[in-house]
Amino acid sequence: MVSKARKASRMTDAPAPQAKPGPHASLADIRAEIDRIDAAMHALLIERSAVIGDLITIKNVAASASASADHRPSAFRPAREASMMRDMIERHSGLLPLDTVESIWRVIISTFTYVQAPYDVAYCFGTEPLAMRDVARFHFGYTVPLSAQASPQGVLDAVGARGDALGLIPIGPAMPAEQAWWRALEAQNAPKVIARLPFVERADHPAGLPCLVVANAPSDPAVMAAEVFSVSQTMLAQLPGDQADEIDRLAGHTDGSSLISVTSEAIREHLRAAGALSVGSHAPVYRP
Repeated sequence: MVSKARKASRMTDAPAPQAKPGPHASLADIRAEIDRIDAAMHALLIERSAVIGDLITIKNVAASASASADHRPSAFRPAREASMMRDMIERHSGLLPLDTVESIWRVIISTFTYVQAPYDVAYCFGTEPLAMRDVARFHFGYTVPLSAQASPQGVLDAVGARGDALGLIPIGPAMPAEQAWWRALEAQNAPKVIARLPFVERADHPAGLPCLVVANAPSDPAVMAAEVFSVSQTMLAQLPGDQADEIDRLAGHTDGSSLISVTSEAIREHLRAAGALSVGSHAPVYRP
């Protein structure tokens, strides 16, 4: 619970809002206003850190973080983060580019998540190493440790060695079709897909290379809006024509097997009946 003293401290420490400068304000007045706003934003970040401190206490994350890495839970909550990013995009306006706003929020969210329970990110650089590093840094900032892996299996090995680690694997053209890496997710105790990045998809995204996040256990116990399946070519061929158009093919192998994302419950039931294996889920794709 937040103490009364802390609440009072937050209220007195935060700069009081002031009227916006008029259209004929001097340069000195405008700079003073910018300084005031900067101080107010910094005060809010400090206030946010105090709230996170309360969250750590309530969730007892600090105690669990003292356990071995194999049993340490990740504080990463992809469904909540996706929702936060959608809300931020929808309310944004003004001169500040959307890319800048999103990157700032990603750093804030990921860093405070790291403060709750330290974690690291292993990413596969695939055929586009610079783009993949941009994706990792854009979404997780510079505080979270990164390790580059040459293959998806390297990522899965890194995640398997650390209970709190996240893995980042590209999908689409950045991953060669001869690598059916997702089959390693089929085992019951294997890592599973828990998120799809970017949370907000748009053509001009500065770190828009599509990726999947894998972890040892889903951060959200309930299956999210889009369930991910490992399927054979036969399973896909058995889908009715109108259903086949509703699946999102994330990756494919030269033998016809695929990794697909499905939002329709009817298709999910059809795939389960055909023997398709669920290998995770992710929040729905958001395209403003």
